[in-house]
Amino acid sequence: MSTVKLIQDQDASPEVKHIFAHIEEEKGMVPPTFRALANFPDYMKATLMKMKTVMAPGKIDAKTKMLIALTTSINNNSDMCIASHTKQLRNMGVTDEELLEVIAVIDGTVGLNRVNTGLRIFPQE
Repeated sequence: MSTVKLIQDQDASPEVKHIFAHIEEEKGMVPPTFRALANFPDYMKATLMKMKTVMAPGKIDAKTKMLIALTTSINNNSDMCIASHTKQLRNMGVTDEELLEVIAVIDGTVGLNRVNTGLRIFPQE
């Protein structure tokens, strides 16, 4: 259960309703995260702008950016974001094999990171 009220359309201010309409147009629904952030509309707008900026076309392609987002969400144990990013990746045509390869890379690198941390192994110059 959310720790704050998830603002529903009927309870939203006109400004928030307008933002919700744009989110729904883009994503097909308003994710619960943005319904929670709607309690602080300026922060919701800033968060949307930040995500649009970092996920916009750039030197890294959209699929790679979304795979990075999924990896981050897995490492942060965010069920909401894992589901959202996986859905977006599926819509981009990502296969089961590709998802499993990403999970394998996470497993390998996180495991080796733990070994280095546990053994207190540091970079050598």
